[in-house]
Amino acid sequence: MKVSNLLSAVAFLTAVFVSPMFSQQGYSSTLSSTGPVWNNTTLAAHMNELTNKFRNWDGSKLQFSDIRGSMYYEEDFVIGKVYLGTQYYGKYPMRYNAFADEIEAKKTEMHDPQVITKSSMLWFEIGNNKYVLKDYVNLENNLTDGYFMELVSHEKYSLYQKKQKILREGRKAETPNQQNVPPRFLDDKSFYVAVGDKNPFKLKNSKKALKDFVPEEQMGKLKKFMKENKVNLGEKEDLVALVNFLNAVD
Repeated sequence: MKVSNLLSAVAFLTAVFVSPMFSQQGYSSTLSSTGPVWNNTTLAAHMNELTNKFRNWDGSKLQFSDIRGSMYYEEDFVIGKVYLGTQYYGKYPMRYNAFADEIEAKKTEMHDPQVITKSSMLWFEIGNNKYVLKDYVNLENNLTDGYFMELVSHEKYSLYQKKQKILREGRKAETPNQQNVPPRFLDDKSFYVAVGDKNPFKLKNSKKALKDFVPEEQMGKLKKFMKENKVNLGEKEDLVALVNFLNAVD
């Protein structure tokens, strides 16, 4: 990383972690003089968004307590590490908000959490997972950026997993024998592949989908590998083995 970029990144993180703490009224985080100002969303802001987009099963205003499930796969904060490119910056209690697609952190265990402003210069180790920010095509077929768990990083093929939380709207019972269905957060786990330095794209759970990015001359070896190893395209460990095989095959 160039010195100028490193200094800008240091200034960026300094601005993030000295910003006002999380509150029910919200807060903002500044990218100092090195870039634009980013207004980070808070729990209150998320609730405003949910209220505008969703209603309760009976049509009433949606309250956070009405929603079943969680925005998080792991709600507890764990010690995570922050990196600026190849440079280690520091460690903080951290967690990933899978609904908002945000990294939340605390300066210390005694502080309230705040959102780390997204930057392509940053990546994180939270528990056993490495989170990186990538441009990709989302569920609405729009190009955006988001956090992925990096499973394989290679100049030929890289593999990522995206673990999101989707809010499903509540539903009123249609008959007296049925129960009302409350709004709830649902798991949405998917895998993405990147070819070279291109943006990751969602990997379909289909052997035919492999033809979209694997050269024809390698398909024979790949099919043999998948048959011998009983590869399941929906399993993380199998996909890691498959991508590592593709990176090693001529």
